[in-house]
Amino acid sequence: MRRPLLGAVVVALTMGGCATTGPAPTIPAPTASPFNPTDVAWLQLVVPMTENAVAAARLAPDHAASGPVRTAAGSVVASQERLLVRLKAARDRAGLPAADVHSGHRMPGMVTTADLVALRTGRGPEFDQRLVALLRAHAAQLVVLAKGEQTSGADAGTRELAGEVGAEGARQEQVLARTS
Repeated sequence: MRRPLLGAVVVALTMGGCATTGPAPTIPAPTASPFNPTDVAWLQLVVPMTENAVAAARLAPDHAASGPVRTAAGSVVASQERLLVRLKAARDRAGLPAADVHSGHRMPGMVTTADLVALRTGRGPEFDQRLVALLRAHAAQLVVLAKGEQTSGADAGTRELAGEVGAEGARQEQVLARTS
């Protein structure tokens, strides 16, 4: 008596699992992203670069000896914070995580954690010299990176933003050059 019951259960399970009551579900096709690897790499690099440069420049009011250095740093903070809002919006639009994938890397124009520690402990002319050198390197690298994005990026909005970032980097280079 057990065998017929077991057979009925196996048949019921097999048939129940195979039965369909309607058309097969459709799986939506993935949508093509307007962002190519250059756009992604540019956003993943420029956002943390800018965040770190702003953090460094914010130290100037309490650490800088020179009025022109404090003024230039204030200009960097104001312009970079405005751009940072737009950079983060582009990063979010690209679906990228907020995590800094370059954390711990030493790259041109990147104010590192070690740089920030040194700036926090410095004061006076030595601070001024170190801050201006870091911000000038940052501004120069923004110009270089912006050109790369404008040349090879796919997303029109990101390429346009890169143009603005590059122009701001060039402007910052001029402002910082006047501090010496």
